[in-house]
Amino acid sequence: MSLELWSTIASVGTFVVISATAIAAVIQLRHMRASNQIAILNDFRTTIEDPDFRPATDFLRTLPTRMEEPEFRAALEQNPLPPQVQPLIRLLRLYESLGTYVNRGMLDRDMVCDLWAPVVLTVWNLTADTIVVMRRTRGPELMENFEYLALVSQRYLDRNPSVYPKDTPRIAPADKWAAEDATRPSTPTR
Repeated sequence: MSLELWSTIASVGTFVVISATAIAAVIQLRHMRASNQIAILNDFRTTIEDPDFRPATDFLRTLPTRMEEPEFRAALEQNPLPPQVQPLIRLLRLYESLGTYVNRGMLDRDMVCDLWAPVVLTVWNLTADTIVVMRRTRGPELMENFEYLALVSQRYLDRNPSVYPKDTPRIAPADKWAAEDATRPSTPTR
């Protein structure tokens, strides 16, 4: 065999090895991205479920009433914010961070919406008036990643009223107590 043939074979072999290495690297990067997304979403879930986070969620339930108070709205314009508003700030920062991860492509938008869209929208709807008041002194950029996440979540839910695969049969049993429970007076949930 001629040297030119050996040189060609070596070049092709080098190309195959480099191509295989590149493919393996891309696959590895996809696995690393998925692992990072799992870690971020797990941290988010852990934070929400943490008992230390409970004051923030309890504070959230009081917002509609508090927003009717001029003194509370005035406190929201202060810089820095007074201690009475700190539970709210902790909650807003958490959702702002999640929105930033989605906005920057660190988290897959559809995956986040599949897991959290109803929760994101509930929190946004309860805090939107508060954020608008806080923007008076801090500018329109305040919590804009959270606002973006809420918009993305709303669009996702509009497109996907159910995430259950359309061509897959359901296996859940019928609600055999529905008729009986419909006649009972409703009890408030916590």
